[in-house]
Amino acid sequence: MRYAVTACLLALCSAWLSFDLLFVPRGVKETRVEIPQYCGDALENAEFADWMETEILYRHDPAPAGTVLSQEPAAGSLRKLTDAYPICRVRLTVSLGEESVPLPDLLGMDQKSAEARLLALGLSADVTVKETEGQGYPSGRVLSMQPSAGTRVPKGSRVRLTVSSGDPVREVRVPDLRGLSRAEALMLLWRAGLAVDEVIETPSPEPSGRVIGQSLVAGTLVEQETKITVYVATESDP
Repeated sequence: MRYAVTACLLALCSAWLSFDLLFVPRGVKETRVEIPQYCGDALENAEFADWMETEILYRHDPAPAGTVLSQEPAAGSLRKLTDAYPICRVRLTVSLGEESVPLPDLLGMDQKSAEARLLALGLSADVTVKETEGQGYPSGRVLSMQPSAGTRVPKGSRVRLTVSSGDPVREVRVPDLRGLSRAEALMLLWRAGLAVDEVIETPSPEPSGRVIGQSLVAGTLVEQETKITVYVATESDP
């Protein structure tokens, strides 16, 4: 009889324990944590707690590479952890440093082409003109650049270009060659800084060997070294 009573009591206790575990609400364990300060520090020096799940994002910025730029949640804010949610996610944005590009070789290029090349790379030019008259350099050509080609520079940088002034373009007036001998006309053109394209002999009643025409009207302003065609009279066929 005593054993039967004992067995009955044990069965009742087991049933109550099962009911208590299944149907009676239990207390939820909570822990409050504070988000540390990471902004402004180097990522390599950051320490993360076991309850933190970190997400790292990167972007170019003037700050040194590896510097934490922003964080979410903010430093000092409180978060509640439970047995059901024991992890807090922290997102950090980290600097890659300034975006940089390698400088192309601009030496020998004309100024406009060099400036366009820099602009396409997100750079700009600071141009200085160097006097090169009589040195054989074409006008507007890049003589030097600073920094040198191949150097990596941050986007937005200014590149110093030195370009040649070249020889100034001089204009002269075409002389009047009519009535001169062939030799006199050629000498006059040479003294004026002009060139002879060709001498064409043309039958004419005018005295043979005398200039009867020219390809450009006398008095016209032209650049030096412009070529002039000279027409010289020859005896007409009988």
